[in-house]
Amino acid sequence: MLIFINNILELFNNPIIIVYFITSFIIGSIPFGLILSNISGYGDIRKIGSGNIGATNVLRTGNKFLAIVTLILDVSKSFIMLYIVKTNFETVLEEELLVYLYISIAILSLLGHMFSPFILFKGGKGIATSAGILFFINWLGALIVLFIWLIAAIKYKTSSIGALTASFFAPIIFWFLYKINFNNNLFYVLNISILEFYLVIIISILIYLKHIPNIKRLILGNESKI
Repeated sequence: MLIFINNILELFNNPIIIVYFITSFIIGSIPFGLILSNISGYGDIRKIGSGNIGATNVLRTGNKFLAIVTLILDVSKSFIMLYIVKTNFETVLEEELLVYLYISIAILSLLGHMFSPFILFKGGKGIATSAGILFFINWLGALIVLFIWLIAAIKYKTSSIGALTASFFAPIIFWFLYKINFNNNLFYVLNISILEFYLVIIISILIYLKHIPNIKRLILGNESKI
């Protein structure tokens, strides 16, 4: 824990990195689903379906293209910021500190999406933005998690079941990939650090916390279908 705190404090000593932190949260906070639904004439997406601002609820307007655009933008929130950070700091920071920077940027992007100041600190469930983070960490693990989400969501015709199922299995999958890499050094495919595995756990916990209302509706049998 002391090492974690010291590394985070070291990052905060760099004014440029602080700007990246703020930018990550602000970009993560942009409610693309709400903006696009209003621009397209569907009104406030929060008054439709589940009331969520994500791509699944945008799909409930009947506009598949709009839902796809929302999905791409929400995924890009985290992925592009992480890629920019990688490009600018990969040769500047030592490897361990760079991973801490990735983790900080990822969490800030996700928290921005989940608790957007633009809509009174309410927001989305974080699925698409989390997907962007997972794809940045490891594309193979992200594809497996995405496949699990698709299978569960299609089978039960419920987005929240897909999200909860995928979030449950995500840490297991990334732990498995981490162990394979650790034992066999398959760097080119499975470059996952233990810190990035911890990040996946944090993401899953945040997603479950945001899905508490959905879990209650699932128990009562009145959760919205896709």
